[in-house]
Amino acid sequence: MLDLEQLLSDLRDLEHELNSMGVEAVLDERDDGMPEFHFGEFGGGLSWWVNKGFYLTIWAGNLSDVYDTNIFHEFRHELMRRLADQYEGKAQDTRDTWGRLCGDDTPMPDNLVKKADGYSSQAEKLRDAIKDDGVPVFIDDFADFKLLRQHDPYDLLTDTTGDRLRKMGLVERKYNRDQVFDELTDKGRAAIEYTERTMGISLK
Repeated sequence: MLDLEQLLSDLRDLEHELNSMGVEAVLDERDDGMPEFHFGEFGGGLSWWVNKGFYLTIWAGNLSDVYDTNIFHEFRHELMRRLADQYEGKAQDTRDTWGRLCGDDTPMPDNLVKKADGYSSQAEKLRDAIKDDGVPVFIDDFADFKLLRQHDPYDLLTDTTGDRLRKMGLVERKYNRDQVFDELTDKGRAAIEYTERTMGISLK
């Protein structure tokens, strides 16, 4: 069972870390006294189950997209990953809205360029903060996850998907006499296990 005092301390530290990166993170208290964050489309915080004890949860608009864990560094990682996705989405929405209104050939005004670039910069800061935290890669594309989960040891991935998965370090090109194939790496196997553990609750 998680230690409540340590969890509260960890959540306060996370609040300060996010604020230092420019994320408006406020640790509020729900009606039941449990602390939680809110970030526009989603939120996250501490919950309690009678038979489970304290656990950390993240949600995104509906109950089918709830992420639960009792490991704080996984909670921190997933919260920042979703925040980065949200900021990247805001940057793209800003650019797409201008394109629909004025056409792609019309340059955006400086204030919108600054706004979109600011969102992108914020996403980059968040991704940098979790880049080397030891949490496995979360495979947020279901087609990629299905492909890797069903991967045969001697499959050869020849399209752009294979190139992307190799660049992510999830598979590695191997040569054995007259055979050429892509083999799952340790990083890839860890990513499958991690994603599988959370797939029903946070895959897009």
